[in-house]
Amino acid sequence: MDTWTAVRFLHLLGIAFFVGGQLMLVTVVTPALRGQDPALMRTAAKRFGIGSAVALLVIIASGAAMASHFDRWGDITLHWKIGLLVAVFILTGLHTKTPYTRALSLATLGLSLVILLLGVALAH
Repeated sequence: MDTWTAVRFLHLLGIAFFVGGQLMLVTVVTPALRGQDPALMRTAAKRFGIGSAVALLVIIASGAAMASHFDRWGDITLHWKIGLLVAVFILTGLHTKTPYTRALSLATLGLSLVILLLGVALAH
């Protein structure tokens, strides 16, 4: 295994945690905890938030390293991906201020899925 395979693996692992975690929260955790003690959801969201922060750091560091190594900084698809990532950061920040807003959760998930799709396009 070479270094860039390891960097790509870390990038994909971060994405799997971030996007997969959002999918789990939206489709499983939130519906299962609806009507239960709100502290349960806050605890789950807080733990996911901490893991997401770490995942995002890994995603950004590994993505920047790969963009430099593979000379992709001029690629318009990468520009869109970065722009949407900034939008996800903004939505995530808003969601921490208004945690029970389903629209923000779904918008963040939707943008994350588009970012994932753009990443697949960049990989080819």
